Order: sequence, then C-alpha cells, then structure tokens
Amino acid sequence: MTVDDALFRDEFLPLFRQLIRNACVNTGEAASGHEDDSVATLTQYFAGKGLQGQVFHAQPGRGNLLIRVPGSDPGAPSLMFMGHLDVVPAQASDWSADPFAAEVKDGQVWGRGAVDMLCWTAAQAVGFAEAVRRAPGGRYAGDLVFLALADEEASGRWGAQFLTEQHWDEVKADYMVTELGGFFIDTDRGPAAFCTVGEKGVAWVKLTARGTPGHGSMPYGADNAALKIAEAARRLGRLKLPLRASGPYRKMAAAMARGAWERWALTSGWGEAWALGRLLARNPGMARFLHTAGRTTVSPNVVHAGAKVNIVADRAELLVDCRPLPGTTREALESLIRRALGPRLSAQVEFEVTDWFPSNISGTDNALHRAIDSLFRDAHPDSRLVDLFIGGVTDGRFWRAKGTTVYGFSLFSKALTMDAYGQRIHGIDERIDLESLALGVGFFRDLPSRFWG
Repeated sequence: MTVDDALFRDEFLPLFRQLIRNACVNTGEAASGHEDDSVATLTQYFAGKGLQGQVFHAQPGRGNLLIRVPGSDPGAPSLMFMGHLDVVPAQASDWSADPFAAEVKDGQVWGRGAVDMLCWTAAQAVGFAEAVRRAPGGRYAGDLVFLALADEEASGRWGAQFLTEQHWDEVKADYMVTELGGFFIDTDRGPAAFCTVGEKGVAWVKLTARGTPGHGSMPYGADNAALKIAEAARRLGRLKLPLRASGPYRKMAAAMARGAWERWALTSGWGEAWALGRLLARNPGMARFLHTAGRTTVSPNVVHAGAKVNIVADRAELLVDCRPLPGTTREALESLIRRALGPRLSAQVEFEVTDWFPSNISGTDNALHRAIDSLFRDAHPDSRLVDLFIGGVTDGRFWRAKGTTVYGFSLFSKALTMDAYGQRIHGIDERIDLESLALGVGFFRDLPSRFWG
C-alpha cells in the first residue's frame, strides 16, 4: 500500500488523526484515560463496515473494544491484532506542534501516540476491516480478532489484566501481533528490522529501613534511616550483573556488532564491556536495548526518607525497578539484592515485592513468524528480520503468559530507525512518516491471508 491509495487517504489517515485528537491521556489515575472516546471512534468506523463488537469496562469511561470474526474451521488457530488506546501525557510548551492536533507536516503525522501506539491501533483497525472484506465468504479458517485496550500506559489493570483474568474465553487467541517492533538498524551485513519475541519480567521492590528519631542538631551516633537507605541505593546502583546470553540476545548482538571481534565479545561475555562501550558511542539507544536484554537489571530510582528537616529520619524507603530474565524467581531476586547489600546492611532493611510479572518469550518456528517474515521481505527485499527481546513490557505479556504466541511488529519504512523510535516514544515531538503508516496498513490487511494461506 502507498500513501496515494484511497484506503489510506480516505479511511486510515482520518481515523488515525482522530485517535490522536481524542487525547486519551493516562496519568496512572483510575479516572484518567477516557478511552471510551476512542472506543466510540472505532465503533463508528467498524459500524460503517458492518462489523460490531463488545465493549468491556473494569472502570467507568475506560472501555476495551473486542471484535471477533469466527473462522470456518473450529480446529484452525486464531489470530488477534491487539493495540491500546491510551497515551502518556505531553507538555504542549515543549513541542514544535500541538501534541493533540495530529498535524500533517514534512511528510509526517505529529502527535502524542503517533508511534506509541496509535499507529498500530489505527492500522490494525483498517487492516482488519479490509482483511475481513477480502476473506472468502467474509471469514478465514480461524478466528480473526481485533482488540483495542485501555490502561496499557499504566499497569494494564483496567485493560489487559482485567480481560485476561475475568474474560479469558472472550479474548483468548492462539497468535497475536501487537507493539513493539519493525524499526530499522544499519548493520555491517545490511539493513535489518526487529521483531519482538519476548519481554523481561517486572519486579518492583520496596526496601524499608528503620531508625531512631532524634534532634537533627545532634547527629553524632544517631540511628539515621536515611543513611541506611542511601547506602542501599549506592550499592545497588553500582551492581554489575553478569551476562546471560539467550538465543534472542545473541541474534540482537550479532546484528548490532561491527566486525567479528565485537560480535564475539558481545556474545561470549569476554570483552563485553569494551564492545558495549563502542556500541554506546555509536548508538546509545541500541546499547541500552542490548545491555538490558542480556542480564537482570536493578535500578534504584525513588527515595523517601524522614518527615522534617530537624528530625533524624526514623524511616526511609527505596523503590527499585528490577527487570528479571526468564527463569528468575522472587526468591532468587531477593537473594541477589541482599547479597549486593551485604550481611550487615541487608539485616537492617525489609524487602517487599510490590509488583511481579515473570519474563516470557515466544518461539519463532511457526506459521505467524513465517508470515511476518514473508511480508517483511516483500516490502524490504534487501533487509532481514532480527529477534528482539525487550527490557520494557507490553500488554502482550498477559497473553504470552497464558500460552499465546505473541510478536511485536509492524511494517515501517527505513526512515523509522531504532534510534528515531527510541527518541520519539514518550518523547517530545513524537511523529511518524506517512510511508511507514501506509506500509503498516498494508501489513495488517495482508497478514491474515498470508498466515492462513
């Protein structure tokens, strides 16, 4: 598909721009998001195509839209397109354009959500409707499903978590395509684009230290909780964990490396620091993606201590963002952190996991991955597809944990590089080029027929 096609110009572009203009901003508060606005936009679009769906609410105003077109063969696998409707906040004074005007300028659409992930959601909607129209008798062998979610930009509590826990029979699928992938990198073996096959886990940890209150003017010999938690933050911030090179990590490293020595260093672990340093100098975003894919990470990010400046702190908390690799248990993570703190300091802090979701990954020897790779090569015959294992999380993790094969991917132009994507996601002047958008619509339109053959 090209930007001149009527489907792109008359259907996709107005829908995409309206989703941006709906400004479904998720601040993390239950009353934010207002995803019902975009549910209404999509419902109206699908009604014009003769398609009706269900809307699920776990919180007023925060709808989740599901459309399932049953397949002709009950034994055939199902395929779901899944996107989310909410976006993160944007400060208009920082932008070159109104973040919620969805302006088209310089061959790009500007606006909050342009790459995260309203480009996917709109392309999936238009591609889904067009795929259904083209299907023999209006359906494929297996169920084709469209799902637009609320609350991805917070915890998924009102969206993915709610649906997979309370409405699994309605939202289950064998295969799923969602965010995050398709962006390009230049390699010493030619251009390549990433397809996300898995995600690290999430473990948010709270460390609490106790002390004894006293007058701040007499700190000598004081039992100050702030000092204990500050030392915990310092030790965890300096923690260096060893490389655990999984299959996807090795593929990422091989693509990102320059030359045989870097490739060997990044995959073997010998000289990894040297090779990562070289990669960081060339492309900081790429280096951070690779570093986190190869190890459990521990990031001390928030400190709360004391109540008043002239009182010795009798309580202090440290919030730590941990991203464990596959196979890591809660007990193993606690043991790792306590070893980093050392016996004396460890005995002075309480350990609590406030949020936990294990890492998960999908295999690639299946019909969906082959269909994605085939469509990618049709669009970019000079390029190759590389597995990506990410340190962040998407709503796809909830389905992957239940056995669904989940990939993050869309077709983009070579203008949407990993570096460009990394700068724009949640960033200032978020935008996406029209060619990438057209490729995405064509990808979701054609994927069902390529998947089921």
